[in-house]
Amino acid sequence: MSTAPALQRMTGLWRHGRWRPGVQLAAAVAVAWLVSVALHLPESFWAVMSVLIVMRPSAGSTLDAGWDRVRGTAAGALCGLAGVYLQHHGAPALATTLGIVMLLAFASAAAPGLRSAPVAALIILSAGGIPGHSALQVALLRMVQIGIGVGVALAISTVASEYHAGPRFNEGCAALLHGIARRTAALAGAARPAEAETERINAATRAALVRLTILAGSADLEARWWRRGATAGASRSYRNKARLAARIFQDAIVLDRVFRRVPDSGTDPVWREAAEAASAALAGMAGALLGKGTPDLAALDRAATYHQSNQTEAVVSNALLAAPLCLLHDDLQRMQRCIAT
Repeated sequence: MSTAPALQRMTGLWRHGRWRPGVQLAAAVAVAWLVSVALHLPESFWAVMSVLIVMRPSAGSTLDAGWDRVRGTAAGALCGLAGVYLQHHGAPALATTLGIVMLLAFASAAAPGLRSAPVAALIILSAGGIPGHSALQVALLRMVQIGIGVGVALAISTVASEYHAGPRFNEGCAALLHGIARRTAALAGAARPAEAETERINAATRAALVRLTILAGSADLEARWWRRGATAGASRSYRNKARLAARIFQDAIVLDRVFRRVPDSGTDPVWREAAEAASAALAGMAGALLGKGTPDLAALDRAATYHQSNQTEAVVSNALLAAPLCLLHDDLQRMQRCIAT
C-alpha cells in the first residue's frame, strides 16, 4: 500500500509528458560517455559531468549554460597552467594552488560566467592522477571532454527540446497581456476587484515578468544560434518585447489608479469607452504575439486624442486619463513594431 502514491506520481509524470526532460538528460549522458570512450579519452566521465551541469529543457538555455561552462573552464585552465609553471620554477605547491583557486573563487562571485574556473584550475593544479600526461595535456583533455559534453547536450536539447524558448516566450507574454486586457475591461464595470486583490494580482504579474525576462534571454540566444537574428536590433528582439511588456503593465497600473481616483468613472460612458478601447488594444496585441493578425490600435488612439484635446475646466478629469492612455498607446505601437521585425 505504501508504494501506491509513488507509483501514482511516476505514472502522472509519464501521462502528462513531464518525463521528456529526464529522457533527454539520460540520453545525453549515454551519448557523451560513448563518444568519450570511442575517442579513447581517459576519465570519460568528465564529458558526462559537463552534460549534467549544462543540460537544460531548451536549446537556448543549454547554450547559455554551456558557453559559461566553456569560458569558465578555459580561464581556469589557463590559470592552472600558470600555477604549474610557477611550481615548476620553485613556487610552493600548496600556496600556489590555494592562491589561484581563492583568486578565481573571488572573481567568480563578481562574474557568474566564471563559476567553473576555480574547479578547472584545481583539477589541473592537482593533476598528478593521470600517469603519462603532463599538466598541459590534462588541461587540453579537460577542454576536449567539456566540449564533447556541451556539444552533446546542445545537440540533443535542440533536436528533442521540451520547448523552444521563442514560441514559449510569445505564449507567456500573450497570456500576460490577455490578463491585463481582462482587468482593464473591468475598470469601468461594477465587478472591479478590491485594491487588496489588485495588489495580489500585480505581484503575481511582476513575478511572471521576471520569468519572461529570463526566458527572453534564452530566446534571443536561440535566434542568434539559428541565425534568425542577423541585425543588432533583432538579436535582442525578445528582450525588447519583455521590456515593453513591463512598460505596458506599468501603464495599466496607472490607468487602474486613475479610474479608482475618479468616483464616477464607472458610470461615465466616455470613460467606459476608453477602458474598452484599451482592453481591445491589449487583447489584439496578445493575438499578434501568437501570430493572429495585426492589432487594431485606432480606437485607443481616438480615445487618447479625445482626452488629450478636451482638457478644459469643465472636464478637468480628462487630463488624468489622457496621460496613461497616450503612454499605453505609444508602448503598444512599439510592441507592434518589435513583433514586425
